[in-house]
Amino acid sequence: MKFKIFFFLFLLFLIFYIYIDQLNPESVKLYVGYGKHYETSVATYVVVSFVLGVIFSIIISFFYDIKRLVTDWREDRKEKRKDEFRDLLERAKSYEMRGDREKAIETLNKVTRKAPDIEETYMRLSDLYVSTKEYDKAIETLEFAETNIGKRESIILKKVRIRLLAKKTEKLEEETKEILEINESNIDALIMLRDYYISSRNWEEAYNVEGKIRKFIKTKDEDLRALGIRYGKVEELFEKNFEGHSDAIIKELKEIISEDKRFIPSYILLAEVYKMTDKLNEAGRVYGRGYSKTGHIIFLLKMEDLFIDRGDPEVILKIYRRIIDISPDNYLILFLYARLCLRLGMIDESIDTLTVLFSEGLEFKGLHKAMAEAYIHKGEMGKAVSEFRKAFPAEHVYIPFVCTNCGAKKVEWVNFCDNCNYWDTVNVKKEGFLPIESSELKMYYEGEGWGREGV
Repeated sequence: MKFKIFFFLFLLFLIFYIYIDQLNPESVKLYVGYGKHYETSVATYVVVSFVLGVIFSIIISFFYDIKRLVTDWREDRKEKRKDEFRDLLERAKSYEMRGDREKAIETLNKVTRKAPDIEETYMRLSDLYVSTKEYDKAIETLEFAETNIGKRESIILKKVRIRLLAKKTEKLEEETKEILEINESNIDALIMLRDYYISSRNWEEAYNVEGKIRKFIKTKDEDLRALGIRYGKVEELFEKNFEGHSDAIIKELKEIISEDKRFIPSYILLAEVYKMTDKLNEAGRVYGRGYSKTGHIIFLLKMEDLFIDRGDPEVILKIYRRIIDISPDNYLILFLYARLCLRLGMIDESIDTLTVLFSEGLEFKGLHKAMAEAYIHKGEMGKAVSEFRKAFPAEHVYIPFVCTNCGAKKVEWVNFCDNCNYWDTVNVKKEGFLPIESSELKMYYEGEGWGREGV
């Protein structure tokens, strides 16, 4: 059938050629150089040109087909090699699962030598080194991968994460920027760069990177981080160049408070600014306002220091007594009141309050330590020794603080947890120490108008 079609087409072409030749009896000259030429009919010239074009097309197509066959052969061979090395990878995984780590590493190194272009091999090998905390070898493996297959986003990202595990951050900024050059919207790289700037207290750069993160992640958590970085900038100005910038610091802190009325660090720093400028009444109002918005005990502790330093401890005693009247089961407030009485030399009242806490079944080392100190003041050394034994090993603080985000213990309240890079997460460790806050107490400190004149 094919031959019949071909013969039919050839016959049509021949008839077309005879027809054109009859219509164009003139001849044309085709010059080929040096005065030489060929003379033929127009129809023959057209047909020869057409045939030559077809021949050239066939030749080009032939070479293209050869090239494609060679390429397909190479790709097929490459895939077969990859399948072979994937089998080796699976074998390495099985060694790893059986706990034969040395055999797994040997197999993976064999793959990297024979097939240096397989990324998964380097990733698996670096994971093995990380599992045994051989961070330098893990990084060397990934650098070898970059030499063989180039700088890839996934490889650099893994290298940065290993540097963080090893706490080797010398090249962290450089490498995260390399990732962002490849992919500027890599969230993991942006977060790591932001956290690096926070840990190195480079607030300006941290704020710029945080702005990019918030384009992709719009959460309250990120809003709080941005607020914390702004606070960090203000705190740095306060510590390094307070003179001449007090007004600007106050303004910025008030703006932060207006954005988040529960952001405790801003209240504390604002009160410190007022104390440094001898505006002690303003400082007291700020502490009161902070407590009214958050109920955090740091404000009560700060008010203790403020009013005692002013020679007016009756104010803070009155505050504690009013809180106790409203919420007599708040063990923390009772303990703080007992500690304050001890501090002011009101030994009998301190012992009475501590005894109430013991009768409620409360047990923690700070409680025994406080009672021991009260007995020392009364000269009852036997009872003091007994309480100190119960407090052993003695803690450095009366009240245990902890980061509510990562669980890191703190000897005192701090505005920033350097273990997890979070602001405003340090609070009293409440397990077995505090009951759920009563609604009456919450209504009291939220509605009492501690800082009525405001900040």
